[in-house]
Order: sequence, then C-alpha cells, then structure tokens
Amino acid sequence: MRNGNQVEIFMTSIRSRLTPDHIEIKKGDHVIWHITNIETAKDATHGFQLGGYNISLSIEPGETTTFEFDAVNDGVFAFYCTEFCSALHLEMMGYMFVQP
Repeated sequence: MRNGNQVEIFMTSIRSRLTPDHIEIKKGDHVIWHITNIETAKDATHGFQLGGYNISLSIEPGETTTFEFDAVNDGVFAFYCTEFCSALHLEMMGYMFVQP
C-alpha cells in the first residue's frame, strides 16, 4: 500500500512460502513491513533476512513482526527464511526491487 513516499507491506509466512514474494518500491521510499507467521504448529518458527539492508529477525508462530527502513539503495535484494522449517525451506524466498 502506497501513500506518497511511504509504502506499507503486509506479508505472511508459512512453510514453503513468503507471500508476497516480489516487492517493488522506489528509492527514497519509507517502508513499513509487517510479517505474520500464520503457522499453527508451536515449533514452526520462521526467520527473515533482507540482504543489503541488514535486516534479520525471527518470527514465532502466530506472531506479527514490524520493521521500518528507508530505501536508500536501489537494485534487487533477496529476502529469505533463515530458520530451517521443512523440506521445502529453500523455496521460502523472494525479491525486493528498488527502482532508482
């Protein structure tokens, strides 16, 4: 959701998927990113790493985590789950494209 140069992202994490898995923003945007782990199993913790922006966190089942940053670097940045959660763990990834 965009409001001027502020972008708010609502993401869910569940075994084998981060949704949405492609994010497009503009350089200079202020980003507010919410991630909700929608797992019901108590041991299904998911991690989140956003390369290039030094963001790394852990999200417990049923928990929502919010972080903010300013998109100061343009380019394509991978994000992915850092907690081994299932056989399809390596599919829990996506990309953030920051337009110049």
